[in-house]
Amino acid sequence: MKISFLKGVLIVLVLVGLAVISESVAAKGVPQRFNRSSIISERIPRAEGAVLRYSFPTKKYPLAIPSEIVLVAGKNVNVIGKNDVMQKKKIDGITVYTCNPGKQTPQNETAVAVNPNDANNLVAGVNDYRLYVPSENRYDGGGGVFFSTDGGKQWSVSNLPGLVTAYTDSPGAYEVAADPAIAAGPDNVFWYANIVFNRSDDANAIAVSRSADGGETWATNFVIQTSATDGKTLFNDKEWIAADPNDPNVAYVTWSQFNYDADGTYISSLIVYSKTTDGGLSWIEPQPVTQQLQNQGSVVFVDTSGNVHVVWETFVESDSVDAVAYAVKTSGSETFADTQILATINDVPDPFSWAKFRTNSFPAFVTDGNNLHVVWSDWNGSDADIVYIRSTDGGVSWSSTETIDGGESDQFFPWVGANNGKVFVSYMDHRGEKKSHYHISIVASSDGGASWSDPVKISTKYSALSKGNKFDYPNCTAGFIGDYTGIAVGVDGVAHPFWTDIRKGNSPGGKGSHYDQDPYTVRVTIP
Repeated sequence: MKISFLKGVLIVLVLVGLAVISESVAAKGVPQRFNRSSIISERIPRAEGAVLRYSFPTKKYPLAIPSEIVLVAGKNVNVIGKNDVMQKKKIDGITVYTCNPGKQTPQNETAVAVNPNDANNLVAGVNDYRLYVPSENRYDGGGGVFFSTDGGKQWSVSNLPGLVTAYTDSPGAYEVAADPAIAAGPDNVFWYANIVFNRSDDANAIAVSRSADGGETWATNFVIQTSATDGKTLFNDKEWIAADPNDPNVAYVTWSQFNYDADGTYISSLIVYSKTTDGGLSWIEPQPVTQQLQNQGSVVFVDTSGNVHVVWETFVESDSVDAVAYAVKTSGSETFADTQILATINDVPDPFSWAKFRTNSFPAFVTDGNNLHVVWSDWNGSDADIVYIRSTDGGVSWSSTETIDGGESDQFFPWVGANNGKVFVSYMDHRGEKKSHYHISIVASSDGGASWSDPVKISTKYSALSKGNKFDYPNCTAGFIGDYTGIAVGVDGVAHPFWTDIRKGNSPGGKGSHYDQDPYTVRVTIP
């Protein structure tokens, strides 16, 4: 996704698809740190013919003020459980392009939201490979959706309608759905955004599904659809969605538009937004969020006053650095104010030395009243830390960067959730682990981010990347776990981290070691 680079160093990526290399959508000439993310996403970026230039700092950011609060975690819950699908070696006599015959399908890239009026009602989503796609002869992403009415202890499992061809109950027009993003609004409304695309041609789109009954049923519409012809020069990627907290019919989507010339050479990756006021039936034409030309990884939230806040990673050409960028569109305005550069990002290595999955330093972001919280994984010169900035005045001013977990080895893929002054950050953690193993840790604040707890390990078993699902057929490497994790905090103050877990026992009945990628969650509280 990203490797820091100096101006003019463009990296040719070979983006490899899970099943058929010839069907992957290559992002030619894209700077590696701003490549197309998605399940274009199992694609393991590899640079050819270019010098990779990291900009590692020489010192760590100062540690945050410590808090004496103690976090309590409940039982780990496998969200998909028995609803997973065992991959077949042959279907209708044809050998399937799969690296995992006899093992359950993977789920990764986790997102979650909680009903603002009902803390027991949660909706979650993943890149979900349970669907077999005949046109690809492989299992591919299909818009998996989960909802809970008991605070995340039990989950119902289904697929979003109208997205992909392989979902026969309600088929769509595209082969793949990816990059799940979920937001919760008033009146039991949930919004679920995806990118959708074909591997067999360049057609791609931004899709938004809406539920008006707490996540039980859904209807899908499209924000933008790019034809196979136009898709040769435009790819819509890495979207996020925000619900208006005051109106169940209003939502915003931001995403990255990757622009290419006729020869497929990268020109820019712009952050744009669209808005609906009729429950997702129609959306305005994409409008710019920023004038910055090289961007990726936007996250959008709407505050209670109707102001729209967006945070993302950008490349600041004048300083040749990556940075956290921020822009706000005030209520009643149709345009965003000038982009603010909040902090330097020292991108983590891609990949880490101990594992071959791809990584990024895209910021995660949440609003909580007038408090705005941003976290990302930052390279301190020897390993990756979780760092944090905040605003307590609605984005007018921002704190300096501080470290909220700087333990040994690498902490990465953080996400942040907040409600009524309680802030939680969960993330993947290699501290104390062997080989390509990781676990999930969490830190929290009970005073709006002024002070932070010690880290707590919340996954009860380690995840073993090398023993999990393999991608990149026919090479079959264990090289993808998604590009982010998720967390949401309810009005009851309970946090719900949501992550890709690769522990032993996730593939009951499977061959070999019985590991595979499943979505997991746990309830975390501050007593």
